[in-house]
Amino acid sequence: MISFNKKQEKYLAIIFIIAFLFIFDFFLSSQLQFFINLFNSPQGINLPGLIVQIKEAIVEKPEVKRVARPEEVRGLYWTAYTAGSSRGEQLMSYIIASGLNTVVIDLKMDNGAIAFEPLNDGLKQYALSKPVIKDLEKLLNDLSEKNIYRIARIAVMRDGVMARTNPELALRWSGGSFWQDNIGSLWVDPAAPEVADYAIALTREAYARGFDEIQFDYIRFASDGKTSAIVYPIYDGTETKIEVMQNFFQKVGGTLQQEGIPVSFDLFGMTFWSNHDYNIGQRLIDVYPYTDYISPMVYPSHYYSGFRGHSNPALYPYDVVKSSLDRGLEVLEDNNLALAEEAQSKLRPWLQDFDLGAVYTAAMIEEQIRAAREAGCSGWLLWNARNVYQPANYLP
Repeated sequence: MISFNKKQEKYLAIIFIIAFLFIFDFFLSSQLQFFINLFNSPQGINLPGLIVQIKEAIVEKPEVKRVARPEEVRGLYWTAYTAGSSRGEQLMSYIIASGLNTVVIDLKMDNGAIAFEPLNDGLKQYALSKPVIKDLEKLLNDLSEKNIYRIARIAVMRDGVMARTNPELALRWSGGSFWQDNIGSLWVDPAAPEVADYAIALTREAYARGFDEIQFDYIRFASDGKTSAIVYPIYDGTETKIEVMQNFFQKVGGTLQQEGIPVSFDLFGMTFWSNHDYNIGQRLIDVYPYTDYISPMVYPSHYYSGFRGHSNPALYPYDVVKSSLDRGLEVLEDNNLALAEEAQSKLRPWLQDFDLGAVYTAAMIEEQIRAAREAGCSGWLLWNARNVYQPANYLP
């Protein structure tokens, strides 16, 4: 058995480097890492009469396979827990068997923690120490192989982890403690530039890792809870809430449009009925120019008693969904943003697949889908917070 001392090992490695470069003229990143570890310097190896320089490495990057957007998007919502567990595999099978073709996956946990391990060092401070989605690439590849369109969902202003990590951006009570909404969630100030910057950075990461589209939710001022008691660290009223959100939509949507990253925004269903911002700064007309798709949450159970004469709107799924979408198209036309025929393809509503206001049957889900199709939408998405979906006929 032949053995070498450290000095001999280094000389042998140098000979190997010279021979390798003579043949290939480059290193792969894994090969470069080997020599970096051996010599503890990526810049080069200096010996009397010999200088070997490693100028640049070719980085091995996994090939990103895009899934083309379906002509009609038919999708389900998944939590990060679902995506990282066997439940995701079960729902993949359900999607294929039932004629669905799209999944919307949470990138964050409910408290705002990033659910996977990001590559961007600036994002790691917001990530779980033990990712729920342990292998993001495998998940996305599995979906791609089944030709399932992959949308990443990012909750923006409702983000407890960002609030605690950057307390100077968090909403407060007058006493100085973190303001909480009705379910105990923390929020960050929509007027803080860092909020938009974070949304853009996370979008770039998700798209680079393989998602086909990024969807933004909670893109508004807080609405649930004692909002009159909020102390904002940045927002001071010199700009209206509408103007603050206009700036956000322009910065986030405009930037990502320029980079060719498909984006969509979730809006309250009532924003389709007027130019009023409902004290949250969110308006359809401000979002429309900066997005590829808009997903109004037209859940019938979320409309007030008496809406269109219905004492319980949840019992009238077709009418609530169809009238809301039609009215939204009229709002866009009235504000000279687009003709209804042009804007229809940008609409992709969230539909109710949960029991609230009524027990939602397959027939009621199908009535919502029919309304979306008859309104000319490019697709629809089903929401169930527990990811338990009522089987229905989803196909045209």
